[in-house]
Amino acid sequence: MSNASWDAAVRQFATMRLVSVLPDTPVAEIQALLEREDISAVPIVDRQGVLCGIFSTTDLLRIARIEMESPRALARVWLPPHRVSDVMRKEVVAVDENASLREAATKMLERRIHRVVVTRHASPVGILGTRDAMRAILAARVMDPLSQVMTTDLQTIALGETIDVAIGQLTDANVHGIVVVDGSWPVGVFTQREALKARALPHVLRQGPVEQVMSYETICHDVSTPLYRIAGQSIEMNVRRILAVDSRRLVGIATGFDLLRVMRA
Repeated sequence: MSNASWDAAVRQFATMRLVSVLPDTPVAEIQALLEREDISAVPIVDRQGVLCGIFSTTDLLRIARIEMESPRALARVWLPPHRVSDVMRKEVVAVDENASLREAATKMLERRIHRVVVTRHASPVGILGTRDAMRAILAARVMDPLSQVMTTDLQTIALGETIDVAIGQLTDANVHGIVVVDGSWPVGVFTQREALKARALPHVLRQGPVEQVMSYETICHDVSTPLYRIAGQSIEMNVRRILAVDSRRLVGIATGFDLLRVMRA
């Protein structure tokens, strides 16, 4: 395909509706905001509109704790009574709205991040995330196969393993999600979002199978499927993870982040 597609300005595909919070916003309020807006991160701006940090679901998991009021009481996720300025990441990767998609994708890949803040005259005005990047791939009708961008080093867990084991494996592997399998066939994923909710369960319930709390929000595609088709289905179904199969065998996984590689080529 022509490289001209990736020379397009970021503003053409970014979400130019900035959802942001002030530095003194309580973390608990941001958790509710992330769930309500169905987003995974929020920029932090001061009252003059200056970008000063970012806070994501990964940061939420990092500071969350489990509190038990009594041995028989239900556990709940407990968030420290911090303002977001106490726990946000101050180093924010940003690109100008006139920067190319290639430049934005390169920054995301090099820094291994799933979004960049879009700025206008140094002020934040939007976000370019992996979901936005998939819209660009769909528009460009990228014919490259899934096999070209998928990750083959993937973490799996049997659907009968306990929720506690799944939480431990997700933490130890330091990944965003693990694939739940029935034998060799993928049936779902267990991600940081499911882990955050699962940690609020009492100990006895966390001994249940991971199948009870996994997410079914996945799609399976053959390794030969063109990326534009995968991007379109992912957008339509609001799915973040694509499982790659070859002869009904799980061989890889891809996210919107992985699809960015075609933009840097």
